[in-house]
Amino acid sequence: MILIVPDKFKGSLRAEEVADAIESALGRTMLGGSISRIVKVPLADGGDGSLEIMEHALGGKSTRVEVDTLDALLRPLKVPVLLYDGGSSVFMEMAKVCGLSMLSPEERNPEKTTTYGLGLLMNAAVKLGCRKIVIGIGGSSTNDGGEGLLRAVEEAGGCPAEIVVACDVDNPLLGINGATMVYGPQKGADEAMLERLERRMEAFAAKAGLDTMVPGGGAAGGVGAALYKLGARLTPGWQVFSEMVGLEGLVAEADTVITAEGRFDSQSLCGKLVDGVLTLCRKYGKKPVVVCGQNSLKREIWKKAGIADVYALRDIEKNVSECILHGRKLLSGEGVAVAGCDEAGRGPLAGPVYAAAVILPEGFNHPLLNDSKQMTQTQREELRPIIEREAVAWAVTAVDAEEIDRINILNASIKGMQDSVRKLKVKPDVILVDGNRFSNCDGIPYHTIVKGDARIQAIAAASVLAKTHRDEYMKKIAVEYPQYGWDRNMAYPTKEHRDAIRKYGLTKYHRRSFHSETDKD
Repeated sequence: MILIVPDKFKGSLRAEEVADAIESALGRTMLGGSISRIVKVPLADGGDGSLEIMEHALGGKSTRVEVDTLDALLRPLKVPVLLYDGGSSVFMEMAKVCGLSMLSPEERNPEKTTTYGLGLLMNAAVKLGCRKIVIGIGGSSTNDGGEGLLRAVEEAGGCPAEIVVACDVDNPLLGINGATMVYGPQKGADEAMLERLERRMEAFAAKAGLDTMVPGGGAAGGVGAALYKLGARLTPGWQVFSEMVGLEGLVAEADTVITAEGRFDSQSLCGKLVDGVLTLCRKYGKKPVVVCGQNSLKREIWKKAGIADVYALRDIEKNVSECILHGRKLLSGEGVAVAGCDEAGRGPLAGPVYAAAVILPEGFNHPLLNDSKQMTQTQREELRPIIEREAVAWAVTAVDAEEIDRINILNASIKGMQDSVRKLKVKPDVILVDGNRFSNCDGIPYHTIVKGDARIQAIAAASVLAKTHRDEYMKKIAVEYPQYGWDRNMAYPTKEHRDAIRKYGLTKYHRRSFHSETDKD
């Protein structure tokens, strides 16, 4: 089972749309037999779109109610909340009250925006009879330490309800990693304003008695600390939602886990959805794949975190605006030229290693297509002309024994695949390689996939071409040197081949760097 657990791509796609697009991409690239089942679980971590995700998770067991309040600039506003558990619980999304996306660029000023409207929304929930208030606090435009919220709640005589906070970060309230310094710039603060905001936050924290060190206190411009003062339980947003959908059980069952978000950076590993999925995957010994719009983390960082691979749309489309505008198309793989690469002949004692690169057309499907090692010789030979005729582009390259001895078989295999890509009449947007080793090929984004020839259509097609072209060559030179049986063993280190080497010696086609193999019994 393949489990897809995405967040939204902010400004481009909702979480549900991301899940659908990834499913479409899998359908375009993977062999049909390698997909038993796909389960899509779009989630959120407390930010924009959390209310819709919660509504979906509750599966019709909630009621949406419109409530009057004020936005971040104290303008009248109607905001939806979700009542559930018979109306005793409510879910509200801070981003729908004082969210950054609700303000124009000219209106974004964290010295003026306030959380007062969120406090009014909490008061309204209490009046509706709610005994539990769950608040998603990501995506805010504010940096007031929750001053407005606390003032509104105090004016109503306090908040008697249980408060659970779905918090998407674990930053403290103050300091270099706090609310102001980390998130102030994206809310419209320049360096001079950041200093003023930090001093204001320090003063308010001291006056209101806020806990400045509680993890998550710096979320939403300090709202985390304000709600903590009211007795709230600060919970990672992903955890709130994952419990609603039974995510842990799905992760335990999944063969492959794919998570996604718009921007993958250091904050992704600090309480956001990707971090939550990673936490569950580590528990069950699994390494998830991350799909994102833009990746800002170095390979060694995400590898150390336990991530199998990262696929970024910006690797394919460099223009940010175009990437956002065409996010769905890029994510689904529509119109993306994917070159599959594989080799044949790494193990034999003689002959070249052959490598192939193939770009298949949209919608290509053939019942015989599989890892070439799982196919009969007759099936491979039947499929080869079909692939060569219908492929958008294909190329095959041989690296001879002399070159293999000079640079070693691994480097020869990589060189053969790189040369095959360069020979393609169509430049690919991305390269998918069987195995776990490859290197830069003219700056084209690439990904290595263990057992990719049994999972990815284009890689399987490349494996067929590499194998059949090499077999054809070995049969030709077997006529020249029939005593080695290369028409039967294709120069693999079989007993027949090793016995022939001992009896007749090495030929010009043998790999001298594999000489020790001839001494094996």
